[in-house]
Amino acid sequence: MGVGTAVVLTPSTFLAFTPKISDGLKPKKLSFGIVTDVHKDLMPDADERLQTFIDRAQEIKVDFIIQMGDFCFAEDKNKGFLKIWEQFEGPKYHVLGNHDMDKNSKDEVLDFWGMPKTYYSYDFGGYHFVVLDANFLYQDNKFIDYKHANFYVDSSIRTYINNEQIEWFKADLEATELPTIVFSHQSLWHGVKNRLILQKIMEDHKDKVICSLNGHNHTDYHYVKNSIDYIGINSMSYQWVSGKYTSTERFPKELYKKYGNLHHIAGYKDPLYAFATLNPKGTMEIEGVRSEWMSPSPYDLGMPHKNEEGLHAPQISDFDLRF
Repeated sequence: MGVGTAVVLTPSTFLAFTPKISDGLKPKKLSFGIVTDVHKDLMPDADERLQTFIDRAQEIKVDFIIQMGDFCFAEDKNKGFLKIWEQFEGPKYHVLGNHDMDKNSKDEVLDFWGMPKTYYSYDFGGYHFVVLDANFLYQDNKFIDYKHANFYVDSSIRTYINNEQIEWFKADLEATELPTIVFSHQSLWHGVKNRLILQKIMEDHKDKVICSLNGHNHTDYHYVKNSIDYIGINSMSYQWVSGKYTSTERFPKELYKKYGNLHHIAGYKDPLYAFATLNPKGTMEIEGVRSEWMSPSPYDLGMPHKNEEGLHAPQISDFDLRF
């Protein structure tokens, strides 16, 4: 899809972690569910939203599900939320988001989620999948893991992928012969500070890379650069707003006392998620959910519909890719 160099189009925990172990299959039809930026600790009805996604994933029998970060804090009060995720009977995969380390270290989050590593790869159904971790500060020539909200600093020193991981990623892509999807929380199109290095690695293997999928921005977009597709998956829950776009009318009054940042939440009436289908003939279809704004809509309060990060809208678009 797309024309030109860069185009935006809007139209117990069970992980089954199998890094670098091929199932020995040639590519077949494969489907998986995608959700990102649920924000359990900000969104009052996060449990119900996640349950809707899990029920639908079970109903249509996708092969696996993946959440792409900003999921939940590693706190006992969130064990019930994790149990909803665990209801899915197939393999489940995680990506670390920056806000997952607001109160915890990476190790604490990994332990709570049952996630063996912060970055990894796995083969499934004749396809290769890579999960990256862009949650590093870069300061004084050192990469520093996000932990306990240490990333609330000068934005120029955050959102990096460390050199060790970059070398691993390069070797991982070189080693596989399978069509590959790259997952990250922050965008490899414009979010990760040292993204040009990652882009070059993917471009060197553009015959293998189907697309790069990310969350984080709470927007809906598709960019193409040098034959690589970059797709932003919208938050399941909301768009963060400030200034005149805030409101204390979107949720019941008592919730604004319990959730201190709730006036910044321009919520989606329905949970957003997507299902992707990979076909052996070289096509990928993404079917997204469309909803409406909780009232008052930030559009009605004057918020622009889009910026350089994509479309601000209560939707995940449908996409058709060829690889």
